[in-house]
Amino acid sequence: MIGALLFTGYVVLVFNESMKSLAIIFYLCIISGPTFADTDGIVFRFDESQKLPEKTFDRVISIMEETFSSHAEASGRKLEFMTDYDADWAQAFARRWETDQVIVYGGVAALPSINEDVLALLLCHELGHLYGGMPWGDEYNKLSLEGQADYWSPLCFKKVLPKLSVRVSPLRLQEAALILTAFYADNRKLPHPGVSTPDISVVETTNQTHPLPQCRLDTILSGDALRARPACWYR
Repeated sequence: MIGALLFTGYVVLVFNESMKSLAIIFYLCIISGPTFADTDGIVFRFDESQKLPEKTFDRVISIMEETFSSHAEASGRKLEFMTDYDADWAQAFARRWETDQVIVYGGVAALPSINEDVLALLLCHELGHLYGGMPWGDEYNKLSLEGQADYWSPLCFKKVLPKLSVRVSPLRLQEAALILTAFYADNRKLPHPGVSTPDISVVETTNQTHPLPQCRLDTILSGDALRARPACWYR
């Protein structure tokens, strides 16, 4: 997960004369939001028997694209979701190139306990890098920080919730957030976050990378309740 960083440059490897002065030049140009499905915390384990059907995967993607295309159009741009359902890589990320792009690999559809709501919230985080606003992780490309993308994601989730499959629960966002942040915790080998165990740490400066999983859960729930950004990442 690159997490809203910009790196552009050349890497030049020049081997010695015994290797005939072979020179290999790599041009790197990466502009992105979070990679690894904002997988600061995606767990790389898969259960194909529980993978979301491709039709469901595509339907959620279509809902997200249709709902938020207007955000790109307001700036004279276009929103595109690029997907590969057959890929096993559990990764999703956002970037702003010639279009506003969210790239999603099929591995995210096979994560433990995945459902439509969790996939939608994960994608809302990625859209949050594009449309979540300040504070910026990449000011030049106007890509929001990880924490801000989390904070914006409930707004996104509420917009798409009526279009997702009907499931009777008053706590769908909270349930999805608990599952998603449990992925993050597993990836870092940390305890699963809980609603009753908030992160009470206070940063001295705004966290430019991925907050800890509990802090991320707190941020999602704070965004839902329209509370201030948690001090565990924001200052």
